Amino acid sequence: MATDFDEARRRTVQGLGLMALASGLSSHVMADTSLAPHSANPLAPDAFQRFLRMRTSSDGSPVLWVYSGVLVVKPEGEVAQPVARIEGLSRSQATKQVDDRWLWELDEAGYFCDPVSGDVAQKVFNPFTTTWVQPRHYRSPQKLILSPNRIDPGVSLPDGVDFRGEITELARIAGTVAMTEDLYVKMSGAPATEGNPARPPRFAASLATFSTRESQFERPQTEWIDCQFNYTTLNSFVGWLGMSGAAGVQDMRLVGVKIRIDDQASISDRLRERILSEHRDLLT
Repeated sequence: MATDFDEARRRTVQGLGLMALASGLSSHVMADTSLAPHSANPLAPDAFQRFLRMRTSSDGSPVLWVYSGVLVVKPEGEVAQPVARIEGLSRSQATKQVDDRWLWELDEAGYFCDPVSGDVAQKVFNPFTTTWVQPRHYRSPQKLILSPNRIDPGVSLPDGVDFRGEITELARIAGTVAMTEDLYVKMSGAPATEGNPARPPRFAASLATFSTRESQFERPQTEWIDCQFNYTTLNSFVGWLGMSGAAGVQDMRLVGVKIRIDDQASISDRLRERILSEHRDLLT
């Protein structure tokens, strides 16, 4: 039977698209403190426009992000180890709102893969439990509201969920510009009741860095600019790892590139065929 917390988690996943939450959070990662306030130092208007150009297409049409990476698992007191490869693709689009904020809509599908062959995995080996586990591949929607000094959820979140999101200009190094899009979520715990054990707070962090050559911004506003991203998470263990209740952290460590919606040749044959078979709407 679904609990109130299950419903809260489902609504949080639908609003924020945090992949680890979709599979269930199970242990402490951070201290039980309230999230810090949003940044008091908003981006300059020109910096925010650079961020939007990096994340979108010049004509407002959807763009694709193709990515690859690894799932790393680190129980407390242990040395981190990779458990699975990750291959995925997302489709995103930004729409300007009447208040000059931007509605950001993203939908993605990803697969946990065998760390050696790279094939989509039916099971992977967890070295910390010495068992084979069945990974839960994901389809993860997301809606956010972007503005220079904060990121807000694009849907109402349930009680007991705290959210903070922000965009920053991380660095300008050797002709490269790097900007971040960081999301932090806390889901409140609950005391024990008759028949139910106490539930600790759960936490998730989604940390994305987008980069491009500074010379890209010299192109007219009507032209496409290239962008790459690096993404990492700092989350409690997903349920399918079989480590519920264990202290520690997992990290989805990804790298990817932005491509045009009609540039399907840039997607690997194996991933494109899988997406067309199971999530065709992402590519049409």
